[in-house]
Amino acid sequence: MVTWRQQQAAETRRQIVRAARRLFVDSGYAGTTVEAIAAEAGVALATVYKAFGTKAAIARELNELIDDEAGMASFRQRIASEASPVGLIRLSVALNRSLHEHCGDIITAVRSAAAVDATLAGVYAEGTKRHDDGVRGLISKLEAAGALAPGLATIQAAGLMSTLCSVEAFADLTTRYGWTADQCEAWIASALCQLLLNVTVTN
Repeated sequence: MVTWRQQQAAETRRQIVRAARRLFVDSGYAGTTVEAIAAEAGVALATVYKAFGTKAAIARELNELIDDEAGMASFRQRIASEASPVGLIRLSVALNRSLHEHCGDIITAVRSAAAVDATLAGVYAEGTKRHDDGVRGLISKLEAAGALAPGLATIQAAGLMSTLCSVEAFADLTTRYGWTADQCEAWIASALCQLLLNVTVTN
């Protein structure tokens, strides 16, 4: 049984990570101090050190925060119970839209900083692994159902899903080309159904 004190400690940790998330986006990881995180979170500096110890430890919690903000747990439950191949693809695309809309800023910040900071390189690598694991799980489910298009190899299917069903795809289409999120979601889902299932879907 979780005690009130444990609940409070967990909420304080979330508060600190959420504050760090905002600052990492606005000021960058290197430009954010533990003191600034404490001030943004509205807690004492000692509380931050007691909860995490280092700024790197806070950063390593970002993937959990991203999952929480995107509603990952709910999507996983819905994907696990979905039997329709078209429904599975639509849910996966909806999940990545959620990641884009709720967490695209921090994902972009982490990806940019990963090239020069070992801590954020590890955070980004873990996030990429979670994405890849999700893609492989979905493709395996489609393959087990005999739903993949004839002649489409598993590795090809995974590559198509990973490329089109990604935060980067949503960011490019909306930011660079001016698509709406609704247009992105509808087109990506339709394209993946045609490419993976050889099924034409109208929205």
